[in-house]
Amino acid sequence: MTPIPEQHVRAELDRILATKGFSSAGRLSKLLRYVVEKTLAGETDQLKEYAVGVEVFERDGNYDPRLDSIVRVEAGRLRNRLDQYYSGEGAGSPIRINLPRGGYSAQFERPEPIPAAPSSQVEPVGSSRGLWIPAVALIALIAALVMWLGSRDRHPSRDTRPTAAVLMFEANMIGGDNDNYGAHMTEAVTSELARMGTVSVASTTSALQFAGQRRPMSEIAAALNSSYIVEASIDDEADQILVVARVVDAATDRKMWVSDYRGAREDVRGIAQRMAYDISEAILTRVNR
Repeated sequence: MTPIPEQHVRAELDRILATKGFSSAGRLSKLLRYVVEKTLAGETDQLKEYAVGVEVFERDGNYDPRLDSIVRVEAGRLRNRLDQYYSGEGAGSPIRINLPRGGYSAQFERPEPIPAAPSSQVEPVGSSRGLWIPAVALIALIAALVMWLGSRDRHPSRDTRPTAAVLMFEANMIGGDNDNYGAHMTEAVTSELARMGTVSVASTTSALQFAGQRRPMSEIAAALNSSYIVEASIDDEADQILVVARVVDAATDRKMWVSDYRGAREDVRGIAQRMAYDISEAILTRVNR
């Protein structure tokens, strides 16, 4: 395969970063530029999870990828965003930038050209019929494309993602505003799940109507149109907080997943990112088994 010139790769990178899907996505754009530049420089051996966390997401020296999944979460979001770009406005791009699973090195490739259909009959030189047939086929193709685009706008594709709702977390900390902290953590986890895009998550406003209520899980799930319910409790543990998160399968009203998370009280977003990643994995595993 002929190597793709660096200037062509950078031109494609600039096109991607200028699109609506990336121009307002600061962290994803920063991650994409970082992995592309490192790959072009031949420094793929430096594209390790720890290095990416420190250099791109500004984690400090105490950063532990086993406890903080921000790099894995954002890399997954970047792969999804690139897929969306090349399925839409970037479909005709002469170069494609990918981030293969299992690592953080970028991959550059040219899309395979679509082979031309072989001619079933040789037309005589100067024959107008040989030009007329492709013209008719082109007009038919354009008409079909217009009809398809029109029908797609009128009938948006059905959302087939699993559905979930995050209920108000119960905070039981000493010397803190438990209600506000619980609501803050609940909103953070809901936002991170929505940001990942793997699960269709109910809005925080809808879910908070059930705060403090002891109602059947099936009733709550039906009201929120959700197949899975996320609950959690927050307690003090030495100089940290302990968050015990649970996912309930609304169909069986049984806990299907439980996990503990420890972290600094002020690190709401970091804890929420770890929780959202694991919750998503637990739900997708349940759905696909």
